[in-house]
Amino acid sequence: MKVKFFLIMSALFITSAVSSQIVIYRFGLGQQKADAVIFKKDKQTVSGIVHFPDFEDKKVKIKVGDKNEKYAAKEIDSIQIFDADKKLSYTFLWTKTKVYKKKGTAFKVIKENWLCKTIIGKVSLYLGGLEYGIKEVKVKDEVTNEKIKESKMEVVSKEVNHYMKRSNEDYPILVSLSSNGASIGFNVFFKEYGAYYFSDKPEIVKKIQDKEYKYEDIEKVVNLYNMKPAKKAEPKAEPKSELKATKIKVTPPKAAPKTKTTKKK
Repeated sequence: MKVKFFLIMSALFITSAVSSQIVIYRFGLGQQKADAVIFKKDKQTVSGIVHFPDFEDKKVKIKVGDKNEKYAAKEIDSIQIFDADKKLSYTFLWTKTKVYKKKGTAFKVIKENWLCKTIIGKVSLYLGGLEYGIKEVKVKDEVTNEKIKESKMEVVSKEVNHYMKRSNEDYPILVSLSSNGASIGFNVFFKEYGAYYFSDKPEIVKKIQDKEYKYEDIEKVVNLYNMKPAKKAEPKAEPKSELKATKIKVTPPKAAPKTKTTKKK
């Protein structure tokens, strides 16, 4: 119970850290700028090089040509980050969030902060933390099970929050906590709140409660949830016979020729 209380307080601490000076525990910042488009709430767009916003930044910096500009977070609908091939990679959103209060039925709404959407689907996955950066990390190849290097958006401060949101939910919900430092006790949070969130998928809940899926498997769990069920193979109809019935034309036999008889004179 003490561990759970500590974890919940840690999550709430991240959302209120702006009011005091804090020392951020860093593990290498990685890439913190990229090509991006800012979509404003007034329908205008701004393209340039964006510095990834920190969790509580009230303004966003973007370099447009040779000019540095700033935009208030409350004016921005989203920031879309693109990779070197101009493909959409991540989306930053200034949004309120929710944390569970009890038994998965009640929530506390937290004020707006910057979250980064990393997976889009039936359930979308969001990262939350004091600072963000794109880093080269080792991930397991699902085909070969070997460790490969991949560039990914990461929280580069100590505490890492994972939020989830379905299309019919108003705000992302805190489901998992982890850390770039010590990771003791974090699975307690995911085991309870992950089970609440995925309650519509009993097979996933069972694997979470049996510790087959832990907090570090959060992306795997989301991808599994979003996977479309395989279509059942329909039995093939037997092919119709291609033989066509043919009408047999019956030709009646010809009548024998009549013989002429000559009358005697």
